[in-house]
Amino acid sequence: MKNVQMKNTYFNLTTDERGIATLTFDTPKSSVNVLCFDALYELREHISNLEGDSTVKALFIESAKEDIFIAGADIKEIKAFKDEAEIVFKLREGQEIFNRLEQLPFPTVAVIDGACLGGGLELAMSCDYRIATNDAHTRLGLPEVSLGIIPGLGGTQRLPLLVGFTKAIELITASKRLKGDKALKLGLVDASVPSGYLGFKKEEYIKEILAGTLEEKVTKKRKGIKWYEMLAPVKAFIAKMARKQVLKKTAGHYPAPLKAIDILEETLTKSLEDGLQVELEVFAPLATSEISKNLIELFFTSEQLKKESFSTAKAKSIDTAAVIGVGTMGSGIAWALAHRDIPVRLGARKMSSIAKAMAKMMKSFESIKRRGRLTDREIGLKMDRVTHTTSMQGLGNVDIVVEAVSEDPKVKQNVFTDVESKVREDTIIATNTSSINITSLATSASHPERFVGMHFFNPVQMMPLVEIIAGEKTSDETVATVVALAKRLGKTPIKVSECAGFLVNRTLLPYLNEAAKMFEEGEDVERIDRLLKGFGMPMGPFSLADEVGIDIGDKVSTILHDAYGSRMQPSSVLGRMIEKEWLGKKTGTGFYSHKGKAQAHNEHIDELHTVNTTLNAQTILDRAILIMVNEAAKCLEEGVVANARYLDMAMVMGTGFPAFRGGLLRYADSEGLENIVQRLEALAEQYGERFEPAGLLVEMVEKGERFYR
Repeated sequence: MKNVQMKNTYFNLTTDERGIATLTFDTPKSSVNVLCFDALYELREHISNLEGDSTVKALFIESAKEDIFIAGADIKEIKAFKDEAEIVFKLREGQEIFNRLEQLPFPTVAVIDGACLGGGLELAMSCDYRIATNDAHTRLGLPEVSLGIIPGLGGTQRLPLLVGFTKAIELITASKRLKGDKALKLGLVDASVPSGYLGFKKEEYIKEILAGTLEEKVTKKRKGIKWYEMLAPVKAFIAKMARKQVLKKTAGHYPAPLKAIDILEETLTKSLEDGLQVELEVFAPLATSEISKNLIELFFTSEQLKKESFSTAKAKSIDTAAVIGVGTMGSGIAWALAHRDIPVRLGARKMSSIAKAMAKMMKSFESIKRRGRLTDREIGLKMDRVTHTTSMQGLGNVDIVVEAVSEDPKVKQNVFTDVESKVREDTIIATNTSSINITSLATSASHPERFVGMHFFNPVQMMPLVEIIAGEKTSDETVATVVALAKRLGKTPIKVSECAGFLVNRTLLPYLNEAAKMFEEGEDVERIDRLLKGFGMPMGPFSLADEVGIDIGDKVSTILHDAYGSRMQPSSVLGRMIEKEWLGKKTGTGFYSHKGKAQAHNEHIDELHTVNTTLNAQTILDRAILIMVNEAAKCLEEGVVANARYLDMAMVMGTGFPAFRGGLLRYADSEGLENIVQRLEALAEQYGERFEPAGLLVEMVEKGERFYR
């Protein structure tokens, strides 16, 4: 057997006595394989050697990493791009390397066991065949648009050839990641087998390659481009509908998915060479754009948070759980536990409440089933792990109890007292409070070290953030355990210090309150919502207030006002709406009317104006957004969160602050902190002390600093 290694040793090439070459990718000193340019250049050397080796009958490309084929291109290299000409030069080199791989004079097979994303999938598509495992750790996709770019190593050109024009648009614009079986069904891979069977499948392919029967057997099963997709009117219609879907989802704030559709439509009938050139020309300006830099920064923060434990202690294992209080939040938390196969016991006073909660959980599972990600049997097994009690029985062996009753300190403390008498001494008790001080809730606890805040966001099934809040006596082990649990649930935990409203609500409520004040002054509800949606918020402040509930917003506003004084003075509008029982969606009337399926104008809402003024658009945006920037700076100044990056990620994940802007404080950087301070000072002079610039902002301006260096 021949063994060929290069000095950089990203790849190891071996050839057996049958002429079967195996190229194994193994990025040194890393748990994952990424396609940096050094790796690509080494791949080129191996291809050069293979091109001239007449003894090779086939090439198999594999990974030495566990659960990883190739995780994609090196994002650090993409982030460092500043010059479009440099990008075009380097990516053209990468495209040519994959073209040479595709043109090798013998069959090539990518053996995919684990993540195969971005440049990794582009490499795999340059091979003649692809074998994937159907294990949970295997995912295939081109997620580049989530970083503000498009596939740049031939992905837009080779994917349609395998899965068709329509499906290629869907996979690229939605950054979809496919399991092995789904990839097989679409024609992206040629085989999907359990990882334990992978060696047998490889041998089967080798025999068929040597016998010359593989090509006919495999290629006839591929989907490929449909004949009608090549017709100009059909192609244009498919692209038009795809753009409509993207615009509905992104409001046009993200150019990459739209550019991807343009490329796919323009190049469908072009040669590979011409199509690759178009791909290059579109990729370069996207890669140097501020939007891409912002999205990449958030990606790195996300990766950093995956490694963050927020504690030096070792996490305990959570094998069983209970959720007390099974309303919207409680049923969502219970679903998240059951979804990850953690046995969960529901606790509520009435059986009817438990029945409603279980129905909500089933509805969430059914939604996943419709997307082909769960079977009836799998759902049944998960729901079989859900038990219930109306008398707080059966809690003696649970590892954690999550309380999700109403946001009332007395109600919560009564629950805690009852729970403590029923559970083991080492059982963690977590509260899903959105604003109440953890230490004060645990004052009468026998074991305050096991009390902790786990603030999930609504809807739990969709919102990825969990704020972790330690009280004064919460142990490091408790923090480590709930952080690990949140990650197991597929969430992103961020530890925040104890303060009224914690981080997200403390920063978001001034935004909602300021919108209410502007309405009170005579501004139009729908105009304010429209402007803030135009800025990039997922919904306007009044739509959000109606969704959350006017009574809940008023309650949290009161807590913040008690804690922070006059700068958090609530608008009187909320109280007057509560008097009228205009509580938002739950009563059918709030800032909008919700009595039909669609949100409509509340024809009586303008009765709550106290004066009649009209503000210019920039003033509305500044009052809503800069008051959040100011409060975020105060949170950072007080050490509520570790750094600006974590704060920005919390606001993106917890409030939907536009990711394309990079987060609240990165937005402030882009506007210029001196400019931000000047605008805050002007607002303070006109509207009062709540706009007085935070000390940290003033200090940073004096020192010429930025939140992101």
